[in-house]
Amino acid sequence: MQKNEAAPARRKIPPLRIFVYAASAVLFVAMIAIIIRRFIEGTMEGRFIVLAGNALLWLVPFAGRAIFRDKIGDTMWAIFVIFAFLASFLGSVEGLYGSVWWWDLAMHTAFGYLGCFAGLFFACKLADVSKLHPLFIILFCFAVSLMFGALWEIFEFSGDRLLGNSAQGVHIPDGEGGWFIDVADTMEDIICNTVGALAFVLHYALHALSGRSLLLAGAKRDFAPAKRTTVTGGQGTPAYEAVSACTEGEKKEA
Repeated sequence: MQKNEAAPARRKIPPLRIFVYAASAVLFVAMIAIIIRRFIEGTMEGRFIVLAGNALLWLVPFAGRAIFRDKIGDTMWAIFVIFAFLASFLGSVEGLYGSVWWWDLAMHTAFGYLGCFAGLFFACKLADVSKLHPLFIILFCFAVSLMFGALWEIFEFSGDRLLGNSAQGVHIPDGEGGWFIDVADTMEDIICNTVGALAFVLHYALHALSGRSLLLAGAKRDFAPAKRTTVTGGQGTPAYEAVSACTEGEKKEA
């Protein structure tokens, strides 16, 4: 008599991960096509480094997933892809920073909010946020956002100085053979980043005071590292169950 062996269940790929991979692959191919087209048309005009960097940007989700596995969830990668599309592809490659006056301000405001989201991600990975005071979480996320904003301005300044870019504004001759850049653009970026971070502060404060999820409880569960707890199987075989470190204390918010 032949035994019917149960076929092993296939592990389904989460829809959000499919979106991240598909969008990244399409945009990488699109960037290669743009680079080739501009090279043929002779319209590269010193933009090769910027365009190549934008192309390599879309390989980050694939490399990051291979390196970090489940340590960085699909939600964070989806946020990365959406923001990179708006800020890098549409803003830099397609030129919306120059043609739409408010695009740069909007992206820096969004960057401030998402910087706080990254801070919440780090808090969940490093501690059990259900045991942290909400004020501490707010201050931590706010500080992380401003840190990212400062690092970005340093990156832009370095690119302008070393590569001759104009990310922080048009070069103004100083009358002595050198040049300088007005700080207005940099200060506007920092202010917008702060406004976005304050929007997150308000969001999290409402979440903490009202006891409602407001999308943040689900984010904390998704960001939390998985704890492995041994469960005895039918024949004493160890099995593992993922338990969210942030799940405790969040049940009231569901």
